[in-house]
This record gives sequence, C-alpha cells and structure tokens, in this order.
Amino acid sequence: MYPFKAMRRRPLSMLIAMVVLAWAGIYLMLNSPSFYDEPLAVIINQTQLDQEVITDETESVDTIYRNEINVRLLNTAFKGEQLTLMYQYSDSKVYHDALAVGDEVFISLRETAEGLSGEVVDEKRDQPVLFLLVAFLLVMIVIGRKEGLFAMVSLALNTAIMAMLIWYFVANEGSSLLALMGIAVILMTVTSLFFVSGITYKTWASVCATLLGTGVMLLISLIVLDATHHAGLRFEEMGFLTRHPEAVFTAGILVGALGAVMDVAVTINSSLFSLYQQDPTISYRQLRKAGQAIGEDIMGTMTNIIFFAYISGTIPTLLIYLLNDAPLGFVLEMNLSLELVRALSGGIGIVLSIPISLSVSLLFIRFMRKKQSATAHEEVNTWTH
Repeated sequence: MYPFKAMRRRPLSMLIAMVVLAWAGIYLMLNSPSFYDEPLAVIINQTQLDQEVITDETESVDTIYRNEINVRLLNTAFKGEQLTLMYQYSDSKVYHDALAVGDEVFISLRETAEGLSGEVVDEKRDQPVLFLLVAFLLVMIVIGRKEGLFAMVSLALNTAIMAMLIWYFVANEGSSLLALMGIAVILMTVTSLFFVSGITYKTWASVCATLLGTGVMLLISLIVLDATHHAGLRFEEMGFLTRHPEAVFTAGILVGALGAVMDVAVTINSSLFSLYQQDPTISYRQLRKAGQAIGEDIMGTMTNIIFFAYISGTIPTLLIYLLNDAPLGFVLEMNLSLELVRALSGGIGIVLSIPISLSVSLLFIRFMRKKQSATAHEEVNTWTH
C-alpha cells in the first residue's frame, strides 16, 4: 500500500514530469521516421517466391527463402511512395531475419529510368529499446520521486561526459584514453552522488571513498598487468583498433569497476551515517563493527554481480566458437581472458572499497562530532555569559 499512498502525496512537479516524459516517449515512437537520414519503409505485403535447402561441408542443413516484399516509404523526399523489393533470409539467420507485415526496415534507394528501386539493408530495431527506456524513466520517477528525477539528470550528464571525452580521444590521436577516463570517473562520481544526495558530509564521504577505492583498484591492476607483461590476455577482439589495445583495456577496467565501487561506498556510508544520526552517542567501535558486518554481507553478492555482468556478454561468442567445434581451451582463452581480468579487477575494487569506505565514514563522523561538540560548547558559553 505504501507506493500508492506515496503517489497520492506526490508533488505536482513530479506528476508534470511523468506526463511530459510519457508524452515525449509516445511522440518519439510515433514520429521516429523523421529523425533518420536513411530511407525507412514499412512492409505492407510480402510473397514467398521460392526456397532452397542447402548443405555445407559439415553436413549442416539450412533453408534459404526468397521473398518479394511491398513497402511504403516513411521518410525522405519520396515519403508515401510504394515499391517492390526482393528480400532473402534463412533459417540460420546468416543473411537476415524473417520479416512480417508491419515491420519497419532501412533500405537503400536508387533512382533509375524505370523509377525507384532498392534493397533492404536492415530491420529497424530501436522501438522496443525506446519503449523500455521510457518505462525505465517512468519507474525511476514513480519509485524514486525527486531522487529518481535527479538520478535521471545525472545519468544524462554522465552519458554526455563519456561521449565528449571519447569524441576527444578519437579526434586527438596523441591523447591518453586512461587519463581521459580518469577525468570521466571523477566527474561522473561527483555528478551522480551530489545530484542524488545533495552536498552533505555523507555525500562527501561517499565521493572520497569511491575515488580512493577505484584509484587503488586501478593501481593494483596496472602493477599486476605490467609485472606479467599482459601474459595470457588475448586482444584479438580489439585488432581493428588503431590505438594500443592495452591502453583501451585498462581504461575499460577503470570505468567498469566504478559502478560497483560506488555502490559499496554509498551503502556503507549511508548505513553508518544513519546509525550516527539515530544515536549521536554511538561509539566508534560499534560503528566499525556495524560497517564490517554490512561489508561482509554485500561483498559476496556484489562480486557475483560484477562477475556475471562481464561473463554474460561473452555467451553469444562462446556459442559461435563451440557450435563450430573449436577446442574448449581455445574458446575460453579467446573469449574469457579479458572478461575474467575485468571481473577480478572489479572484485578487487569491491573488496578494497569496504575498509576504505568504513575508514572514510568514521573520519567524517569524527569530524562532525567534533564540530557539533564545539558548536554546543559555544552555545553553552553564550548562555552563561
């Protein structure tokens, strides 16, 4: 019942934000063709012309289908015109996916003496993603209220920070991606925490703990990687980069571990500051024991989260290798070496951030206690005089 009661008490600004967000999402979904430079069309009819069953040298069987599809253009100067295209797909989806009437596709157009012609380039797939994005933002506002709205703003700012620094790295060949991502980590940490929690001692403690934990994690990772000369790491997936893959990899470690370290730091700091606010006379020993207990509870789950988050991204590639009879050892080495190092580095950051966050929290609480004690002493002196 609590969420419904909270919704009835929701300020007018939150309701306005929800309505504006929902309207913007619906508008984008209904008018998305106008935002694309590539020709976009909707399938209004299709007819299967023939199909062919083929068998390769490994005796794998596949069926190729050739369809004739009628489409109506949704944008460009030819909006509203219809044309007929040939489309080919297979059961294995090596060529394209099967299409249905109502699907939207990107096409390439050619003007000839006989009129317009073209071919299907790819299926438009961003509408479900846009729907999920709007649903995510609405849930953030409904559940998080003001904090959820600020979290959305900080997420947008963090995305802009990352995009600007990556663009700078691409445009300037001599720039250091690791240094740029270090700047991004500082800016994103400050933006995320101060926007959501405000400028308080608790937020300052979370910022310091996050940056210290991430920095120590990166330092240890760099020392280990340098001492082992990156032995056992396969950078083939970065083979098309024109920059050093080792630098790109270490920058990815830094950014990838930030979220987990920040989560641990915020959890411990918020818990200890809450205990202190409820009982200002609580001892440092009790706070330390409480912080250690919290750290022990979240350490295992957070480590598993970052491990599964990294490993899950390799499942499609693993299946491609395994289904083509590649040796298991080769498959694991090719696909898991980088992800395991990322996961292990993130795990180091999580474990180290627990004592770091605990120490930083106690330091700030000690400072707050001394400041409050000095303020109370001054008030007593004022009353006595």
